[in-house]
Amino acid sequence: MNSHLRKTLAPIAALTLAAAAMPSATASPVPFNASYTGIAQVVAVVNPTGPVLRFETHATGSGPFDLGTYFSTDVIDMSTGVGNGVSVFTAANGDELHGSFSVQVVPTALAHIVDLIGQATFTGGTGLFSGATGTAALSGRGVFAPDGASAQAVLAYNGSISLVPEPGTALLVSGGLLAIALRGRRQLGDKPGP
Repeated sequence: MNSHLRKTLAPIAALTLAAAAMPSATASPVPFNASYTGIAQVVAVVNPTGPVLRFETHATGSGPFDLGTYFSTDVIDMSTGVGNGVSVFTAANGDELHGSFSVQVVPTALAHIVDLIGQATFTGGTGLFSGATGTAALSGRGVFAPDGASAQAVLAYNGSISLVPEPGTALLVSGGLLAIALRGRRQLGDKPGP
């Protein structure tokens, strides 16, 4: 490798190594507004006193970044209405956004209908959502079936999310710089050295 090429490649190699070693920067928060409709099913009685019930909710709808499906599991003490759980939002390409939430079930004038008020925290995920952070207010409504074992659920999330750029992005930029340097060398007719 000739000295000109070495001089060209050395700074790019240094930048590539520095970019790989640097902690990822978090992007500025963007709005997170999503709504889903589905079924919340009682899957377990955690404690018959209360009762304390475990629910699983499967829903579809619309959210940012093509997050079209929603799944959550939560435990709610139906005597107090206090509960908490975890959620997974899934995009069409399979990337997942993970979160946790607290919820308060609020009775309405109709015994089979409840309102939901809560707070969600985003805790990372896969693909685009690896390292994601943020919070959102959770609101919704549950309309229980006559047997009380399931409910039609309507959920809305309103808040913000910050995504962490993938570490590979810096490496791709450095690789692009290397390609440009090599191409420039060829165009200048640089002759290979000893």
